[in-house]
Amino acid sequence: MTHISLKKYKQTTVSAAKEASPYQLVAMLFQELLGSIASAKGAIEQKNLARKGELISKAITIISVLEGSIDFENGGEVSNNLAALYNYSSEQLLQANINNSIELLDEVIQILLPIKAGWDSIPAEAQTSVSF
Repeated sequence: MTHISLKKYKQTTVSAAKEASPYQLVAMLFQELLGSIASAKGAIEQKNLARKGELISKAITIISVLEGSIDFENGGEVSNNLAALYNYSSEQLLQANINNSIELLDEVIQILLPIKAGWDSIPAEAQTSVSF
């Protein structure tokens, strides 16, 4: 039963991503990113180091995707600042993985939450102009 539910969830997630706007895709990435970091914290607490490594690796990959979507041509200084925050967050995640540090994971969450909040606050009429 669980296998069927998991398969259905994955199909639904892939379907949602295919139909999502660029704005919605980034929102989904942020949600997945923060969820992966939170789950990595739990894995550290449970001493499941293999799972922790997988989750942190996934988080670093998502940050790379987000960083790759930055529009440096039109974003100006904001783009450079965002890239620096993503780079720093990736470095902290790597250190958190090496040191099994919940504190570093919390630090990254505190960096990412305002970025996500800013993204979530984009007015609906402006969401359609978001592009990669």
